[in-house]
Amino acid sequence: MIPNSMTPLFSRISPVVTRLRRLFPRAEISSNHRVLFFQQMEMLLSAGVLISDALTHLAVRFPDKRVRRVLGAMQVEVAESRRSLSQAFAAFPRCFSPTVIAVVEAGEQSGSAQLAQRFAELAERTAYEEAHRRQVRRACAYPAFMTVLAAALSCLLLEVVFPRLTELLSSLGSELPPLARGLIAFAGYVRGGWPVIATMLIAVPVLLLSVRRIPSAGRWLDHWFLRLPIAGPIYQDAAVALICKIYRSLYLANQSAPASIDLCSRLVGNRAFREGLAAARRRITQDGVTLSAALSQSGLFPPLACLAIEVGEQSGRIAPALDRVSAYFSARARERLDAAIALLNPTLTLGIVGGTGVILVSFFQAAYQIVYATH
Repeated sequence: MIPNSMTPLFSRISPVVTRLRRLFPRAEISSNHRVLFFQQMEMLLSAGVLISDALTHLAVRFPDKRVRRVLGAMQVEVAESRRSLSQAFAAFPRCFSPTVIAVVEAGEQSGSAQLAQRFAELAERTAYEEAHRRQVRRACAYPAFMTVLAAALSCLLLEVVFPRLTELLSSLGSELPPLARGLIAFAGYVRGGWPVIATMLIAVPVLLLSVRRIPSAGRWLDHWFLRLPIAGPIYQDAAVALICKIYRSLYLANQSAPASIDLCSRLVGNRAFREGLAAARRRITQDGVTLSAALSQSGLFPPLACLAIEVGEQSGRIAPALDRVSAYFSARARERLDAAIALLNPTLTLGIVGGTGVILVSFFQAAYQIVYATH
């Protein structure tokens, strides 16, 4: 166990830590640092270290300075203000979500051993969510790179090379081929109308975001998104996997079904899912139906997921059932995303190569015209 030798040190600097906390009340912590923090808390608590001593140890030795500031403020809250660990977590809402706070609070009520287990589950779930985000970023990296490369090449040819070719051909008493003239005319149109184009590119996303804030319009947009051919099923599978993962953590933390569903709904951005979970919560509290029946009636959870959860309820092994459902739909979301990427990348490459090829063909036609005019 780590001794309390450093507690007086934090007592002396507590006013400074409090001021730092006021200066950085909404500082964010990266997912990787959250995973590391949860893992280290699980290791220390499993070894019998007190909560205050564990926070003291991590506030001094954690590799990230910003996290050390947050942990120092949390240690002061726990050691001097006599607040619980979950209340110290709640003081930093940008660092820790309501679900994390609920899991920690439930673990506190069950003892140190259960709290350590809850931290292990939080580390696993946070790593799982970060893996999904990294996969999406990797999927978008190649199309974005190819688009930027093609746009840069097109601008170079149309804005630098072709104007000089035009001047050279004009001095030779010749003119560009029809394809090159058409491309230059199109480039001139884009150059002259770029303020309108840029305004539209900025205004359309802003308009969509503004419309989405309207309850009725946002609800329609979210329902429409789920019906999209490729993105809808991927999002639905990923959302089902995430909800089952979170619900399993809350279930093991002895949270009630309505409270767990309410916390899950806060972490889902799609309003269709939020409304479906809210309806499932009402069915459980008012009609007394089971979790599987409530989720099945929402129409957002696949029948296979509801069947697996129902079997888990009947056998008294709902946590393993939720874990299997989460693993299955997470794998299916990854497979669908990989299939979409495998289809998107060649299609995008062909489109970019085709468009760039037209520009290059017109360039060689113009170059041949110059050679022909000089002989």
